[in-house]
Amino acid sequence: MPWARAAKSSGRAVGAGAEIGWVAGEPVWEADLDAYFAQLAASPAGLRLGAGEGLAPALGRAAEGPAGPGGGAVGGSAAEGGAARGEAAARGEAAARFTKEAALRTWAAKCLLADRLLEIEAARFGVRDLTCLDEWVAALEAAGEIAPATPSEADALACYRASPSRYRTGEARRARHVLVQGPDLARELADEARRGGPASLAELARQWSTDASSRLAGGDLGWVERGQLAGALEETIFSAAPGELYGPVESAFGWHVLVVEAVRPAAWRSFEECRAEISTELALDRRRSAFREWWAKRLAEAVVVPAGAEHPSEPGLPGSLHRH
Repeated sequence: MPWARAAKSSGRAVGAGAEIGWVAGEPVWEADLDAYFAQLAASPAGLRLGAGEGLAPALGRAAEGPAGPGGGAVGGSAAEGGAARGEAAARGEAAARFTKEAALRTWAAKCLLADRLLEIEAARFGVRDLTCLDEWVAALEAAGEIAPATPSEADALACYRASPSRYRTGEARRARHVLVQGPDLARELADEARRGGPASLAELARQWSTDASSRLAGGDLGWVERGQLAGALEETIFSAAPGELYGPVESAFGWHVLVVEAVRPAAWRSFEECRAEISTELALDRRRSAFREWWAKRLAEAVVVPAGAEHPSEPGLPGSLHRH
């Protein structure tokens, strides 16, 4: 457990405080929340949220009031007025910080109770990685706790028709290039490639290219779609006539000599091509939705908080106190 348990169901430990809630019948005490909140305050998330900013000393200083001879007994002086304004400002600042800390503790209480339940359920179903949604889904399916319906072909077809742009492939071009760092060398290599023909560019790339990712493949960039490159290099590739040498072309990486070897026009993928992919996505969505529904039900069943501490927007978990 990442926090110290202050009490067991058999009884309250000394200094445990009041119950902040019960998880699967086990009490969770204020001391548990103190330990949990202290850990949170020391974490990166707690530091960003401002948890544990030393509120008690600030409240104490605000309560002390102005110090000095006479204890402020003489009224009407400028000094007394300034001290009073300073005291009011200090109290206002302390009150704001106290309100913030209270809100953070309320949030931490929700997390603590949910974490306790998550650990209990993980032990019950043999889930090792509490953060892995797919592991939870698989364990709950195996235990018969959830049984999401398998998507039908009609479901998949409806999804395909609802988002046609997802199944459109843009124009792609297969290009080969040599990348060097100076325009003079790039011009020499371009001239040599024109004399030897586009096929000679592969050997020049192996010999001269500074692009380590493509050099051993003879400068082959593979299939490139718009948006994968930038600037003049992309514009040249997508305006080039296939089979013709171009360059030198300058980019942020250096100077290119290139040839477009093939063009694959934009096309729509048919439903038959996408059916399996869509069905897999829908099945995964349904399994995850089933887990979320199961988890919401378990929270409502297993987490109990003291009367008056529930937040109406999040039943079953503590929130701001409500008096009606």
